[in-house]
Amino acid sequence: MNPGEIYAKTDEGVREVRERKLNLPIALRSLLIMIDGNRTVGEVLERARALRADASALAALERAGLITKRFSAPSVAEDEKAPAPRSQDEVERFIAAQQQLSDLINQHLGFRGYLMMMRLQRAENLRDLHDFLPDFAQALIKRIGMDAATAIVAPLERLIVRGSQGT
Repeated sequence: MNPGEIYAKTDEGVREVRERKLNLPIALRSLLIMIDGNRTVGEVLERARALRADASALAALERAGLITKRFSAPSVAEDEKAPAPRSQDEVERFIAAQQQLSDLINQHLGFRGYLMMMRLQRAENLRDLHDFLPDFAQALIKRIGMDAATAIVAPLERLIVRGSQGT
């Protein structure tokens, strides 16, 4: 299990917390209660240190069908010590994508997009923008609907991932 992944309880997991039918050991039950779909595996394991629970305990809960992966870990640079030099094309794509995202946040989310705008400003490369895109898409879908959001997000994804600037 990757420390950046986020797990959530399944319906069976929620039922087990309520009904206690599986007679889970205290450590596993406590770990199951801690999993809320918001904290990463690393955060949950840090809090569960006193229970002497580790990744194998989480794996046991997953095998039992009590938890499931909600979000994968964000992608990370392979070698963070020496970042690869950026090509001119990559820099131009980053600037264009960041500007488009900024304009779209202002246009469609307004003040509600303030925290998103702060996060966008911290992006340093195309990988950061790629990791940001699902959250932006989710907020956009909530605000303007699936069809309209898809028409906006698809060209951005093409620009970030492939380098083609669709309209």
